[in-house]
Amino acid sequence: MRPRSPAPDSTPGVETVVDAAPMRPSVVKSAARVLEIIEFFDEVRREAQVGEIANRLGYPQSSTSVLLKTLVKLGYLDYDGATRNFLPTARVALLGSWLDQGPIREGSLIRMIEELSRTTADTVILAARNGIYSQYIHVVQARTTMRFHVPQGSRRLVVWSATGYALLERAEDDLVGALVRRTNSEVAPQPLIDRRQVLENVRQVRQHGYFFSRGLVTPGAGSIAVPLPLGIERRDRPLTIAVSGLLDDFTRREGQIVAAIRDAVQRFIGLEKP
Repeated sequence: MRPRSPAPDSTPGVETVVDAAPMRPSVVKSAARVLEIIEFFDEVRREAQVGEIANRLGYPQSSTSVLLKTLVKLGYLDYDGATRNFLPTARVALLGSWLDQGPIREGSLIRMIEELSRTTADTVILAARNGIYSQYIHVVQARTTMRFHVPQGSRRLVVWSATGYALLERAEDDLVGALVRRTNSEVAPQPLIDRRQVLENVRQVRQHGYFFSRGLVTPGAGSIAVPLPLGIERRDRPLTIAVSGLLDDFTRREGQIVAAIRDAVQRFIGLEKP
């Protein structure tokens, strides 16, 4: 999905910095736009008018209006003619509900993310592997006065990111090596990614239970990622939770942040790691 602009923030003294541009997959434009509109509401969690939605997502207002009206007709959005605001309906909330189990259905996974956001005041990210990428499937933005804006749906290379290394914790070394070769072939990063360095970073996760990225993707940004226990999703797809913020601050608070993540995982998820 295409990168979004940071949310306008009129709070005095608050400075928002756009995180490194999310990698953009090749997708069917109309399908991507519909899903990004739904994700927009998941991020802002309030009503919004067509102009704000078009501006945030970088779409022409005319085509945005057509998409919104279509979603209203299909029952996925509600429209208030008096305020000209759109808001998702319960039909959106019920999408995929049949896939929920355990911490997802009970709400404990989201409560854990919100608790980490409250206790750290930093950006909290839930990520899953999508091919050669780590994809941010849920993001709660930081509440600090100086922060990075991380768009939901962003993708990072799974072999070159904190969330990626945490997702590969249980992977065989041969699979990790194959992902490095595929990434170097398909993405051709410069310089090419070193397989030995990636394996060393994954081993750090296996040994310490987390990975601390020091400006690995975005200069000046720190990110601490911890693998989540299996059993959250039906197919036991690996998931990871990460807290991200300013590197200098994270260097000072590394131990505190790691302890906060581990405590939240134990209290809200509580599944045993195999």
